[in-house]
Amino acid sequence: MHNPVRFGKYDLLALLATGGMAEIWLARVSGMAGFEKLVVIKRLLDKLAIDHEYVEMFLDEARINARLTHSHIVQVLELGQVEGKYFMVMEYVPGLTVSQVGKRATKALGEVPQAVACGVVAQACSGLHYAHEKALPDGTPLDIIHRDVSPQNLIVTFEGLVKVLDFGIAKAHGRQSQTRTGLVKGKFSYMSPEQCLGQSLDRRTDVFALGIVLFELCTARRLFKRGSTYETYTAISNADVPAPRTLNDKIHEEVEAVIVKALQKNPDHRFATADDMQEALEKAMRSAGLQGTALHLAKFMRSAFGAEEQEQQRLLSQAQRGELGSAAEAVQVSPVAAAAAAETAANYVAQDERTSVDLLPPLGEDSGRNWKSDLDGDEVEDHDPLFDMKTTTMPPPPPASSQANTEPRGVPALGGSIPTIYYFLAFSSVVLIVLIAWLIAR
Repeated sequence: MHNPVRFGKYDLLALLATGGMAEIWLARVSGMAGFEKLVVIKRLLDKLAIDHEYVEMFLDEARINARLTHSHIVQVLELGQVEGKYFMVMEYVPGLTVSQVGKRATKALGEVPQAVACGVVAQACSGLHYAHEKALPDGTPLDIIHRDVSPQNLIVTFEGLVKVLDFGIAKAHGRQSQTRTGLVKGKFSYMSPEQCLGQSLDRRTDVFALGIVLFELCTARRLFKRGSTYETYTAISNADVPAPRTLNDKIHEEVEAVIVKALQKNPDHRFATADDMQEALEKAMRSAGLQGTALHLAKFMRSAFGAEEQEQQRLLSQAQRGELGSAAEAVQVSPVAAAAAAETAANYVAQDERTSVDLLPPLGEDSGRNWKSDLDGDEVEDHDPLFDMKTTTMPPPPPASSQANTEPRGVPALGGSIPTIYYFLAFSSVVLIVLIAWLIAR
């Protein structure tokens, strides 16, 4: 047992996880007459506090989030600096990430119930539409685009509420940090085609990402994840989307229509807003008789994850007493910590790449591209060792020739014919050398 560490007006109770940019702490703020409240503190890593770009990214995330007050968005309560350490204070939200829900439900039940999948995405639509529509007090649109919508950044509470997390790379009016040319931001497997190609973005890129999440929850398969980053990039760029009902015939036709429209390659053919997608999805749910309200999600969470809820409460009590035993226990205290830990592990833990991958393998296959295959899954989700999750350089295409070429670029493969250009370059070099020698001799 250890005593809490004082940090400004907060007591730091336990370090829950360390993400790519920040530490995630469980903390407590106290007041008069026995007032106490648990919060989560996200504190910028010391090694990044001297980097202006990272500091601005961190401050941008807090400033954007602070303007968003909505039941389907994780709230940022404060931004501050103590002894040179930048931090933001977030509400403590008990629950699981959608990534955890998807994997664990598929293992336990064989699938994520369609009503649950639709209910989760409908609530996420509500939170994102609010963010998309947010304006300054003078009416100036903030033009917020999340750009990183994924199962790791959606939380389902045990009360059945879905909350959008992590506006760290969101695009918005007035943002201080900017994306460098040639870089794209987000998790590769949840990008839109225009995001992959580094083109201009609007809110419809988040609609596409919501379509991916809904597809994967309904089919229990990864949609765009392939055996290499380039294959994933190509699949997204081509909007290579199979009909969901060919993978799970239990999907209602109207639900399938919503998924297909959200995943159109051309943004003009998608839902214009997340609100439009939510309206179409809720209409499809009514037609299919699917009950996915917050009340129904709460019943599902408690029936499917009652043990996880009790364990989270037990670990929370231990954290408040300073008795957490391990990092593995600490990360389970908060889904915010789970999301941060997943990001860190995905940045540093390389998974084996397959040289060939069948499109959307069956659930029983341990491919790394379906919900069921990962034991706990988050730590290697959406990772390619060459590409960082947060700032990803677009991958180069493979050689144009179908024949493997292991020689350095510009050098013909052994045994191949030498192109005429090489003879021309060699002849030109000899002529140039002779000309220089003649000029020197003069």
